[in-house]
Amino acid sequence: MLEKKNLKHIGEYVILAVLLEIIIESLNRKSFFAGVGYLFDRPLLFAFNTLIILLTLSVATLFKREVFVASLVSMVWAVFGIANFVILQFRVTPFSAVDFGLIKTAISVSGHYLSVLNIAMIIVAFCLLVFSLLVLYRKAPCHKVRNRKRVVFSYLMVICIAVAIFFIKSTSSSVQALSTNYTNISEAYENYGFAYCFTNSIIDTGISKPDDYSQEKVQNIVNSLENEESSEERPNVIMIQLESFFDTDYLTNVKTSEDPIPVFHNLQKNYSSGLLTVPTVGAGTVNTEFEILTGMRQHDFGVSEYPYKTVLKQTTSESICTDLSELGYSTHCVHNNEATFYGRNKVFANLGFDTFTSIEYMNGTNENPNGWIKDDILTEEIIKTLDSTDGPDFTFGITVQSHGKYDVVSDKEYEIKVTGASEGKESQYEYYVSQIADVDRMIGELISELEKRDEKTLLVLYGDHLPSLDITELELKNKNLYQTQYVTWNNFGLEKIDKGLYSYQLYPTMLDYIDIHQGVITKYHQQTRRNTDEYKDGLTTLAYDLFYGDNYAYNGYKPFVPTNIKMGTDEFEITGIKKYDSHYIVSGKGFTPYTKIYFNEDKLETEFIDSEHVCVYEDIAQTESEDAEADVIAAYMVDEDGIVLSQSRPEVFEEVLVD
Repeated sequence: MLEKKNLKHIGEYVILAVLLEIIIESLNRKSFFAGVGYLFDRPLLFAFNTLIILLTLSVATLFKREVFVASLVSMVWAVFGIANFVILQFRVTPFSAVDFGLIKTAISVSGHYLSVLNIAMIIVAFCLLVFSLLVLYRKAPCHKVRNRKRVVFSYLMVICIAVAIFFIKSTSSSVQALSTNYTNISEAYENYGFAYCFTNSIIDTGISKPDDYSQEKVQNIVNSLENEESSEERPNVIMIQLESFFDTDYLTNVKTSEDPIPVFHNLQKNYSSGLLTVPTVGAGTVNTEFEILTGMRQHDFGVSEYPYKTVLKQTTSESICTDLSELGYSTHCVHNNEATFYGRNKVFANLGFDTFTSIEYMNGTNENPNGWIKDDILTEEIIKTLDSTDGPDFTFGITVQSHGKYDVVSDKEYEIKVTGASEGKESQYEYYVSQIADVDRMIGELISELEKRDEKTLLVLYGDHLPSLDITELELKNKNLYQTQYVTWNNFGLEKIDKGLYSYQLYPTMLDYIDIHQGVITKYHQQTRRNTDEYKDGLTTLAYDLFYGDNYAYNGYKPFVPTNIKMGTDEFEITGIKKYDSHYIVSGKGFTPYTKIYFNEDKLETEFIDSEHVCVYEDIAQTESEDAEADVIAAYMVDEDGIVLSQSRPEVFEEVLVD
C-alpha cells in the first residue's frame, strides 16, 4: 500500500506534467484554449503525451538533487515548446530533433528573420536561464540520505510509467499512426501531440528495413527493368529550383493588379507543365531538392529527417548527376547563397556534381530588401557552366531571392498591388509578389540567352514549396498545401505533355521525354506503373538497398564515389604581386569579395577590387634566414563563417613578386 506522502509526491509530478503538456500544446496550436481543448478532444493522446513528459520528470526521483533535476527537465520541455512556437512563426513545419543538426544553418540565416533587438533578447533570455539554473542548483533542497525504500519507490515509478507508455503505444491504433501513416508533419504534431512527435523524431531515423528485403526481392525488381538504350542525342538539361515559388492564381481570394509571372504562364501554355507534389511546405527546401536529384522519397526516412544532414553526409547516392555522367555529361550546380548552407559543399560531391558555384564565387551580386541575393545573377552563372565544357551539360540552379520572411519593412511602393489577402498580410503578399515577379524576369532573360545558343536544351523550372504566408488548404483552389507547379522549355520541338507529378518523379520523367534511360532508379520510375502500392514499396526497397542494405541492385557494391568537386567554374589563381608605397596589388583570376590572401598561412588585411585584383594593406615581410623554406603566398575562398572552401595553387613569393 502506498503511503500518503508517496501518493502526494506522485500527484505533484502528475500535475506538473499535465501543466507542461497544456502549455506545450497551447504553444503548438498558438492558442491556450486550443491547448486545453486538446485534453477533451483527444484524451488518450493527451494522456500519452503527458506520460512521456512524466517519464522524463520521474527520472528526477533517482537523484539527491531531485528538485533541481525536475526543474531542469521542466525547463527543457518549456524551452522546446517555446522553440516550436517561434519556429512556427517563420515556417510551417514544427520543431523536431533534426533541427539540432541545423543550428549552424539557422544561425547563418537568422539575420533575415530576426532584428538586432530580437537577437539581443534571445541572448539575455539564455543568460537569465543559465543564471536561474545556477541559483536553483545552489538553493534548491537536496536529499542528504536516500533510504532503500525511497530508491525502490523511484525505480518502480519510472518503470510503471514506461510500461504504461509501451502499453498505450502497442494497443492504440491512433497512437501508432504517426510511425506508419504520416504525410503532413504539421498535422501530425497537431493530431498526435508535440511530446510524442518530437520524441519520435529522435528515435525514428533512416529507412526502416522492409519486411521482405532480400537479394531475391531486389534482383526481381532490377531484372524486371528492360535494358532500354538511351538516345545518341544529348541535349543540355537545366533544372532550376525556385525558392518558395508558386502561382498565386491558385489562391481563391488573393488578386493582383497585374500578372506577376507572365513568362511562367506563357511556358505553361506552350510547353509541358503540371502540378508538382513536394514533401514539405513553408520550409525544408533540401528535402524537395533531395527528391528531385535522387528520385527517392523523403517520406521513407524518419519523421522530419533531412537526408542532407544524415545519410548523405557520409555516403554517395545514385542521382541524375551520376546517371548523366555515365553518358558523358558534365554536372554543375549554381546557387546564389552560401556553399555551406545545409552542407551542400560536402553533399554535392556525394551526389556526383563536378562543379558548384555558390555566392562565394560570384561577382556583381545585388541584395533584395530582405538581404537575400537577387536571382538575376544566375543567368550569367548558368551560361558559364554551359561554356565551361565542350560536351553536354546538366546544370542545377537553386534560387533564393523569394525566400521568407515576407513582413519586410520598406518605404518602397510596389508596382503590383494585392487585394483579398487576410487581414495584416497585405504588405507581406505585395513584397512576395514583387520578388516572384523578379524571378519571372530572370527566367525570361535566361531563356533569351539560351535561344541565342546553337545547342539543344531542355529547361525545367519548379517551386520547392509554398511560401510561409500561413496559407491554408481552404485558400487554395487545389486544396493541397504540398503542391507547387513545374514548367518546361525546350528549343527542339518536344511534344507538350501536361501531367501532375511527385517531385521524386520529375527528373526521370524529363529524361524520358528526351529518350534517356540510364540508372536503376531512373529506369524504375520510367518503366513501373505509378501510383500503386507495389510501385512505392519497390522504390522504398531500392532506397534502403542503396543507403542501408547490401547494394544488391548494384551487384553487391556501391558503384558511386564522391566527385572531386570544383568550386566555381572560373580559374582561381594568383599570377603576380606589385608593391606600392603603402600596399600591394595582388593580380590573378577568379577573385570575388570572398577572396582572402594568405602569406605563409597568415591571413592578410585585404580589400577586393575586381575579379583580377585584390589590395593587400599589410607589409609582407620575407623570411631572411638562409635556412628557411621559401615564402609562399596563396589566395583562399572563405565564407562568412571563415570556412575555407578552396584555395589557389600556392606560389613562391619571389616568383610572383613584381617590383
